[in-house]
Amino acid sequence: MDILATAERAWLARSVDVSIIEELAASCAINSTTAALLYLRGVSTPDEANRFLSASLADMADPALMADISHAASRLLLAVKTGERIVIYGDYDVDGVTSTAVLWLFFRDVFGIEIDSYIPHRLREGYGLNADAIRTLADAGTQVLVTVDNGSSANEEANLAKALGMDVIVIDHHQVSDPEPDVYAHLNPHRKTCEYPYKGLAAVGVVFLLLVELRRALRADKTPIKTNPRPDHYLDLVALGTVADVAPLTGLNRAIVRYGLMRMKAFCRPGVAAMLSHAGGELLGLNERDFGYKLGPRINAAGRLDDATRGLRLLISDDQHIVDPLARLVEEQNKERKHLQKNMTEEALEMASQSANCEQSALVLASTDWHPGVVGIVASRLVETHGKPVILLAEDGGVLKGSARSIPGVDVKAALDLCSDKLMRYGGHVAAAGMTLKPSLFEAFRSAFSDAVDQVKTVSTGLKPIFYDFQLNLEEFSRNLLDDLMRVGPFGHGNQAPRIYSTNVYASHRVLRGGHLKLSISTPAGPVDGLAWNRADDAHMLAGPVELIYTPDIEVWRGREKVVFRIDEMRPAEPR
Repeated sequence: MDILATAERAWLARSVDVSIIEELAASCAINSTTAALLYLRGVSTPDEANRFLSASLADMADPALMADISHAASRLLLAVKTGERIVIYGDYDVDGVTSTAVLWLFFRDVFGIEIDSYIPHRLREGYGLNADAIRTLADAGTQVLVTVDNGSSANEEANLAKALGMDVIVIDHHQVSDPEPDVYAHLNPHRKTCEYPYKGLAAVGVVFLLLVELRRALRADKTPIKTNPRPDHYLDLVALGTVADVAPLTGLNRAIVRYGLMRMKAFCRPGVAAMLSHAGGELLGLNERDFGYKLGPRINAAGRLDDATRGLRLLISDDQHIVDPLARLVEEQNKERKHLQKNMTEEALEMASQSANCEQSALVLASTDWHPGVVGIVASRLVETHGKPVILLAEDGGVLKGSARSIPGVDVKAALDLCSDKLMRYGGHVAAAGMTLKPSLFEAFRSAFSDAVDQVKTVSTGLKPIFYDFQLNLEEFSRNLLDDLMRVGPFGHGNQAPRIYSTNVYASHRVLRGGHLKLSISTPAGPVDGLAWNRADDAHMLAGPVELIYTPDIEVWRGREKVVFRIDEMRPAEPR
């Protein structure tokens, strides 16, 4: 392993097997750099490489392997036939909103009915099923309650719904309680009894499998339909929810996102187009980053600060007169979210530097001035700066509501299980969770959570080296190379975009508003733009040659493509 030493963190090249790379390059007609990237993403045979590069939905495992899926499909078709009231109970994040939208659209398009939906208010009701909402829905005559992106640990609420005469179908991907909730059907790849081989689906991915199963059931049924079911027509929203929920872009998820991008470019829903317009995005250059950094945050902003149903209406409405004002409102909410996030991040970083808790295995902070809908985003930022699990809590209605974000090797949900006696309510998964507690128990919880992290962590949580995929002289970089590397995408969690190391780089720069750097990098083929987020304080380094770790990308502006280097790390070049 190639090591570049530094006083703070080592820059390390990932190890490769040259013989395997040569075989992949020759067998798959790709260059050796792309073959190396495939190897570093876990691909070691030509057959695996060809399947990886094609990312085809034809390789999808049979949805019937998902526990309870045929049971759920049959119950929903019966409800349609008999005119029973179906309600989708969603969640206020992008996965929950897209899951709700996909199901709603399928029932409208295929059966010609507009089923009801319910998304809890983040600040007033919190995550997941709640008893008051269940009673309200029961009073309104709901007979089939379909939960999406929640429900796998809602034992008490499921029992209440059943007692009130509702059949509950849970569609989820979060960790499952033990015992499991007593429901009519429970679709979750993480159930012990579930034989579906791919476990990385977001909730909207599980919804997609249900659509495929519903299509199969309809072929053997005589339920009246308005149009032939086409589950692939909803892959644009399935892909959006998958990326925004940071589901791993491996296996089936890569195929979903690949085809979802193609679907959105071919048929862009009016609400999506309106959000893209406000975000400065272009459909021609749409990629998976736009899901995570342009569309996702805007849908999330509605749920974080106010009412997530605005995001839902943007996704399901075909009326331009409805989506245009909604898109403007969501854009304003996203700007407000950014402002809150900036102020909260600065305050949290200052609090962390002064907190005795900063020396413990986890960082737990609280403030009466923070907004509960933004603490999760800020917690993620503190994880980056402190390299440990972080919980941030905001006061709301006399209680503390917060979000946890973790690091590799620490199961934050397992840590919360160990100190659940200090909590009123909590839920989540390995990397993120939410919780509610009484202010009087804050100090006790802070201490207990840090101890719990020590018990559940599986790897050292110290400062880690910085890894890059391979070294490249700028003379070797070309657009053809970049196009070949892009075949390994879509990129995201579990399939990271290529990280390249180059040295003796010369660049001019200017400081952008917000503390970012825009570079003009000298290459033999001409200048290339570089973007270094939050690195304005490092502008002095560019007075001489620098070493960079960066991710190459393609941006489209006014219909024209250009290559951009997204700078991950920067330091003065070592004297040669």
